[in-house]
Amino acid sequence: MKNVKNLETAGFIVSQAQLSLDLKMVSFDIQGTTVHVLMLNKQKIIDDKKTALILKALKEIEQEVDQEKFIIDPNKGAQLTLEAKIIEKIGDVAYSVHTGRSRNDQVMVTEMLYLKNEVIALMKSLAPIFTELFKLAKNNVKTVMPGYTHMQPAKPTTFGQWTLAYLNGFLKSFKTIEHYFDLYDINPLGACESYGTSWPLDREFTTKLLGFSKTWEIPQDAISSRGFVQLGYLTGMAEICLVASKLAQDLILFDTFEYGMIGLGDEVAQRLHPITGSSVMAQKKNPDVLELIRSTAPQVIGYVNIVANILDSLPMGYNRDSREVKEYIDLGLTKTKTMIKALEKVLATIKIDKKKMLNQVENNYSLTTDLADYISQKSGVGYRLIYKIVGQVVNEAINKGKLLKEISADEFIKKALINHVKLQLTNEEITKAIDPQLVIEKRNHIGGSNASSMKKSLENAQNAIKDINLSINKKLSIFTKSKKKADLMVNNIIEKYES
Repeated sequence: MKNVKNLETAGFIVSQAQLSLDLKMVSFDIQGTTVHVLMLNKQKIIDDKKTALILKALKEIEQEVDQEKFIIDPNKGAQLTLEAKIIEKIGDVAYSVHTGRSRNDQVMVTEMLYLKNEVIALMKSLAPIFTELFKLAKNNVKTVMPGYTHMQPAKPTTFGQWTLAYLNGFLKSFKTIEHYFDLYDINPLGACESYGTSWPLDREFTTKLLGFSKTWEIPQDAISSRGFVQLGYLTGMAEICLVASKLAQDLILFDTFEYGMIGLGDEVAQRLHPITGSSVMAQKKNPDVLELIRSTAPQVIGYVNIVANILDSLPMGYNRDSREVKEYIDLGLTKTKTMIKALEKVLATIKIDKKKMLNQVENNYSLTTDLADYISQKSGVGYRLIYKIVGQVVNEAINKGKLLKEISADEFIKKALINHVKLQLTNEEITKAIDPQLVIEKRNHIGGSNASSMKKSLENAQNAIKDINLSINKKLSIFTKSKKKADLMVNNIIEKYES
């Protein structure tokens, strides 16, 4: 009965979910262990013969991992299983592997290497989103559409500017996750259990060989920060998902019959489809994909909150609580990557109804402000007074069911006189003042919808995308080059011993 209870406790401490996640990280554990052994050899703590035996065993185990033959013993956990495998292959020599190291810094460097790899992949997956949004913005610089505030028609904009706004939102959210990547590009190996060690470790050596930019200086800070790395990455992912959620919500509205400004491609939504079509309403083409994109943000934000709550009030040093964050960072990565892939397909296949967008602008009074701007600019009368005059005329017209373009110049002139203002205004001037294309072109300030302004904004976005791609490639290059350098050192030691 005692053994059964012990097994039940062990199963709780090392759960199947944790074992599954650890199995995904074994290759990075081997990478960290290999570099640690190379450092111990460099520091003359382990001689060349023993080092060669250990490194050869680690290479064999890495092959087993690649071939999916490596199995974690649930009674040992990932790290002790790895140690047992080395012992099985080379005997007592393997006991030198763990010199100057604890499972704490071993696990932490494993998770950080794994996360660096995953986050680089996540950042790369955003590149097609940038590309699709940039193409939509560039191709729709003159596509007039209504802009909204409080879900009510506000002022005209262009679909190009709307798209560029979301592109910039994603570019900023990328910078957030990149910030956490750079913030935690630090090596915890050598922090040991939390308090350092008397063994003469060369932490700078392992830092460079593992591809980190810096060494995590204070051991207590390193180990006590377990979970903060995941919290940072989740925060970055939450921001990406929030931008995607807002974009999805806009597209859901624009895709409704009432708005009718865009349509979803058959690749993501179809009528009479078993998933995106209704089982009883044959006319329906449901935006399931957008609804699920929208739902990703609250889930990832939830993971952020869970991880923050797990880490709350933990005392200095290692606490097993922090192990739990692995499950939530994995969920966050999976959800975010899947969402990004779906959004890419939506953007690549979206259909734009330019005629419906223009028609909405012409019929929803959203040109009222531009008309007031024109009258104020021409007359020299303060805008707030013109706002009042134009507002009174438009309010009466709306109540009568008249469109903005149906209001005559005389109506504005008469209303102005009541407000002790003398205006000179013609119907032709009103027509020009509320011409959507002319209105859009008048906004020639930085970030405006004018073609020249948009050209500059598009150039800025293109340069930002270029810089991001260079940054991603640089990070990936450092990561892969450090691994190749370590592999070369391993092969040289093994070949030297075997010859």
